[in-house]
Amino acid sequence: MKNDFSQYVDKDSVMTLVGKTKLEVMDQLISRAADLTKLSRDVIFRLAWKREQMMTTGVGGMLALPHVRINDILHPYVIVGVCENPIEDYQGLDDQPVRVIVFTVAPDENQEAYLQLLSSISRRLRNPKLIEQILGTVGNTVELLKVIQQEADPQ
Repeated sequence: MKNDFSQYVDKDSVMTLVGKTKLEVMDQLISRAADLTKLSRDVIFRLAWKREQMMTTGVGGMLALPHVRINDILHPYVIVGVCENPIEDYQGLDDQPVRVIVFTVAPDENQEAYLQLLSSISRRLRNPKLIEQILGTVGNTVELLKVIQQEADPQ
């Protein structure tokens, strides 16, 4: 599939999240997104929290998929974070703590490509075995990147 999310993941977009609350880990992800996209951290922060207030991005199974669309970027940025601590206050749909967060910042103009990208992320990471593999990489971003890339969507 042309929009498999792993094509947007590299050594700079995988990270261990050390926060203990939703705000702390989202702050880490937003800061990384600002660094990678060269966009205003404040703009990304406002968009991310506006989206989160509409409906939680905690999709269940220890996974959260926050995402924003924004002008002024040419391609998507996908940041994969694995949490050292269970994020109890994330308010996932299953009321369970979140441990893996994939934050996507994508261009605003191509709705179809955006939905395909989000579908790729959701389809691959709804696999409990993959989530367990990812959790086994806490503190080792080299291994996290390998797990994400080896599990690329074969379609």
